Amino acid sequence: MAAKNEKTPLMGGEDKPSMSLSHKEHRTVGALSLVAIMYFTVSGGIEGTETMIQTGGPLPTFIGIVLMGLALAVPTAMMTAELSTAFPENGGFVLWSRAAFGDAAAGMMGLLQFMLTAVDSALYPALFAAYLAQALKTEWSYLTLWTVQGLFILSITGLNLAGVANVGHGSLLMMSFLLVPFVLITVIALTGSFTGEAWVTGWAFNAGNWGDSLDDSKGLGDWSKFIVVLMWNMGFWERSSLITGEVKDVPTVFPPALAATVMIVVLGYVVPLMAFVGLDNDYAAYDNGYFIQIVYRVAGPIWGAWIGASQCVSAAGLFTNNLSTNAFMLCGMGEQGMVPTVFAYRLVDTRAPVVSIGLTVIVPVVLMFVGDFEMVLGVDMLIYSVCLLMAISSLIVLRVTDPELPRPFFIPVNTFWLCCIFTPSVLLCLYVIATSTTMQLLIAAVLFAAGALVLYGVSDARKAHPEWFEGVEEVSYVRPADTLFF
Repeated sequence: MAAKNEKTPLMGGEDKPSMSLSHKEHRTVGALSLVAIMYFTVSGGIEGTETMIQTGGPLPTFIGIVLMGLALAVPTAMMTAELSTAFPENGGFVLWSRAAFGDAAAGMMGLLQFMLTAVDSALYPALFAAYLAQALKTEWSYLTLWTVQGLFILSITGLNLAGVANVGHGSLLMMSFLLVPFVLITVIALTGSFTGEAWVTGWAFNAGNWGDSLDDSKGLGDWSKFIVVLMWNMGFWERSSLITGEVKDVPTVFPPALAATVMIVVLGYVVPLMAFVGLDNDYAAYDNGYFIQIVYRVAGPIWGAWIGASQCVSAAGLFTNNLSTNAFMLCGMGEQGMVPTVFAYRLVDTRAPVVSIGLTVIVPVVLMFVGDFEMVLGVDMLIYSVCLLMAISSLIVLRVTDPELPRPFFIPVNTFWLCCIFTPSVLLCLYVIATSTTMQLLIAAVLFAAGALVLYGVSDARKAHPEWFEGVEEVSYVRPADTLFF
């Protein structure tokens, strides 16, 4: 454990709150809350899966979810379990990269992740307003639209400032509220699998739609888009590692929470989609928010409003946990002295990293004016693919360079088989990079260049003001690798 100064650089001094409180005493996230946080960092419900039905059809979607679960979700979840238990502090995969490749690679990893999550977060206020308008069967005026989005952002920011324990409890409530109506509709609809009519409600249901695919000539077949959206819905397992420093008893809690979340996510996609496809086979119409329209038409306004409300909650849960994980990543980097330690400054009462939360909120608000979902998604997945390649490389390199590193959870294979397990994930990442548009590659290149400039500025600041980067005493210090591998 490194010796750190107990004062808060930039905001510190004898009259300011200390950051030297025991980290162990303030680990407040338990197993159920962690599952809910993981659920929203990866999935957040079936919203966003409509495009897979539209571009690939039902059967390829069902098969794709299962295969992507085996090729991407399970390996990256195991990677997250192994390295989170080895490095049980805030910062997650940024710390893994630091231990494997040094500060430069880790700094770039952190900046890319921050930008990725900020761009992704910028979508959710607009999605919340759109889902709410659909649920209420209304159209917002320009002023009302921005008022709704502003109140949404303020509410979620307030929840994050209330502390990560409240984020976990809130996420658990949101996950429950989100899943209940979909579970009920799914159970009712699937009772019509054999008779063609759901029991009690009489909803028309055609289980034969499940086998539809590109061969049925329904205008489908944008397979590149299909794979990118599928990966978007099944990726991001390592993001939960960013709050590892807030989790109780990491070796005991983290691995089973990941396993449970994998099952919830896969079943939470496949089974409800089977129900909706059986109720509606107009696959070309499947787009964001189309599930609300199906329920309104089939089940009536009460059910439709309930589904609409649950999708609003989904957007809220996704935004909440994007802000939380991004803020705790910055906080963890501040605790380690990778960025100015001011980012580790916490509110005394709630332990919320207030400076990191502030920056994490401001950037998505600015990016809200972009509004191009497909462009944002493409850039999202391009940067994510690069970050995931770095995370996988960190896992493999640390197996070679630090085999004695304590790993309470250990993927039970040697390095050769570890590489084999992650080959499908690596190929998926390379596919996403190779099929990106010129504009997406250009935007990503600009972000990389901006990241390099920021890292250069941070390096200069560290030389000029080393006291700004002294970190926090009560965390386990992750020593950067001596060699930069790339």
